Amino acid sequence: MADVEDGAADDKDLQSGYDKEVRPWLELAEDLRARSLDKELSVPQIAVMGDQSSGKSSVLEALSGVPFPRGSGLTTRCPVRLVMKKARAGEAWTAHAATTNSAQQIKVSSPLELSEVIQRLTNTLTRSESGFSTESIVIRMSSPDAPDLTVVDLPGIVRTATAGQTQSVIQEVNALIEDYLSQTRTVILAVIPSNQDIATVDILERARRVDPGGERTVGVLTKPDLIGPGNEEEVMQTLRNVRKPLKLGYVMVKNRSQAQVSANMGHAEARVAERVFFRGHAFFSTLD
Repeated sequence: MADVEDGAADDKDLQSGYDKEVRPWLELAEDLRARSLDKELSVPQIAVMGDQSSGKSSVLEALSGVPFPRGSGLTTRCPVRLVMKKARAGEAWTAHAATTNSAQQIKVSSPLELSEVIQRLTNTLTRSESGFSTESIVIRMSSPDAPDLTVVDLPGIVRTATAGQTQSVIQEVNALIEDYLSQTRTVILAVIPSNQDIATVDILERARRVDPGGERTVGVLTKPDLIGPGNEEEVMQTLRNVRKPLKLGYVMVKNRSQAQVSANMGHAEARVAERVFFRGHAFFSTLD
């Protein structure tokens, strides 16, 4: 219980900092995008990138509390810009969703409904259940549990086309990812499964080409429960920023497993379970 209370205090301090230092800049950036000035100015943004099934959707879910569509293969089939705003005391959860090729706004009343709306708008943009689009879904959400933060979820790296997809989807997704990578004010949130050899991670190699000093790349290691026995020390070297060092370093997260999703574990429960996992882990409990 003390751990939970400490975490709540840390969250409160962090939110206070967001209100004073971050929110005004986020609102300015979104105002520039709303006026289409981001075509002329380089506007800062955070883009979530990685392989398919790397845990990108789970990272976004942990940040926002929204159960993003999951599954194997190309689940994210168009960019999704999620503009989150911390609701003030007494304010209810609200969200509006739209696409960049339509002025229509869809009002959403719950996180679960938003997940369904994302799937519906994706199918509308891609004109199918397996296609791809460079047009974006834009979600503006106010939530008591979300940080003041804007992130862009990008499709996972595609290496082979699956049933219902043309070979061109590989080039289209690669071109979209490279476009975001090359924008010098884009912070690259590189999502990497913890059981993958860091030396072979595609997104880190792509990021290194445009950000050789690792100045705008953050490594996010997911699925730590899948690390094979005996491989923990190798992962520790990555977390200590020894292997494939980045100026912004690496963090590790433990999000809901598929079994926990099936058991309807909630957002708050998942965060408590994450704290318990790391504080009780023989290796990771020794890290910051």
